[in-house]
Amino acid sequence: MVAACPYPTTQGTQVFIRGMVRALCRRGHEVHLVTYHFGEDLPGEGEILHRIPPLPGYDKLRAGPAWGKPVLDAMLAGKLLQVVRRTGPDLVHAHNYEAPIAAYLVRALTGVPVLYHSHNLMADELHLYARGRVGRALGRRAAGLLDRGIPRRADRCVVISPEAVEAHRSLGVSPERLELLLPALHPEDFEPDPPAPAGPTVVYAGNPDRYQDLAVLMRAMVRVTRALPDARLLLVSSARLDEVVALARREGLDRRYLELHTTSDWGEVQRLMRRGTVAALPRGLCRGFPIKLLNYMAVGLPVVACAGSAKVGEDGVTGRIVPDGDSGAFAGALLELLRDPDRARRMGGRARASILQEHCWEQRVVELEAVYQRTVALAPDRPLR
Repeated sequence: MVAACPYPTTQGTQVFIRGMVRALCRRGHEVHLVTYHFGEDLPGEGEILHRIPPLPGYDKLRAGPAWGKPVLDAMLAGKLLQVVRRTGPDLVHAHNYEAPIAAYLVRALTGVPVLYHSHNLMADELHLYARGRVGRALGRRAAGLLDRGIPRRADRCVVISPEAVEAHRSLGVSPERLELLLPALHPEDFEPDPPAPAGPTVVYAGNPDRYQDLAVLMRAMVRVTRALPDARLLLVSSARLDEVVALARREGLDRRYLELHTTSDWGEVQRLMRRGTVAALPRGLCRGFPIKLLNYMAVGLPVVACAGSAKVGEDGVTGRIVPDGDSGAFAGALLELLRDPDRARRMGGRARASILQEHCWEQRVVELEAVYQRTVALAPDRPLR
């Protein structure tokens, strides 16, 4: 595997990769993971880790463009080539956008097939990191080039949501080389204790990047707190939350309604999440799969989600689904569950039961192995060991 990011971290993509690695190692695979020079202090999952040399001054954990990325990714390609030549892997499994570029260079030199794992589309996110009209226009143009150029050059392409299947077909990925593999989790990572809400509390646990549409949540919470003055928004992230506080202020949400926690300790994150009555997922357009949705449901929380992010769950059964960008509808759904905690608890129980039954790595890894077999079958002189 090759991942152009800090690793490990508690961010969604890295959590997904860690769960996948654990499942593969349990099945007896030898997994070599090539990644950046740093990550958070988290236990390994059985993989053999290969890090690039350190880049002095670069320690950015969050996603998005950064000054050191071109240097990091050049070093990533060099490290990947070393590892492939030394270990002779069956395939290279590349995650996100810079990693497949490195993998394609290595494929040209070694012939090893490349499986590209698409976690998102750049068209949905890249321009949000830019400033000003010109910057956003350039971001959209660059995103279009990446979306059209990266996925279709893989020997096989895996996507993580049904919407992404259609999007990648429209970008030129041939249907016979396109695979849908929904994310999964390990049930043992989630403690069995049910939530114990500390009053009417809305939880958001995840990164505060702009594509998360947190402004929708802040506007909704303004309405919620007017109708229910003892309601609170509990924010949990491994990233600094200063920008979120500033956003809340701009949207008119008083600081006294916010409770902020910065931690990357998974046990602590779960403990904090269990203080919630309901979880919030305000992101609209999402052609990936928000890992936080699985986490919310596995903890036993009902989820109020915008339609674009509601990849699993059923409206009125495991939570509520509202139109993208509609802060009024979002507020109404939050109030509905905050005012009826017994109903919220029942919904959360159904959410947990469904997610632990249908989205476990124990089953999903078998599907992944079949994808590996089909990828290697495209290179008949390299049989899967």
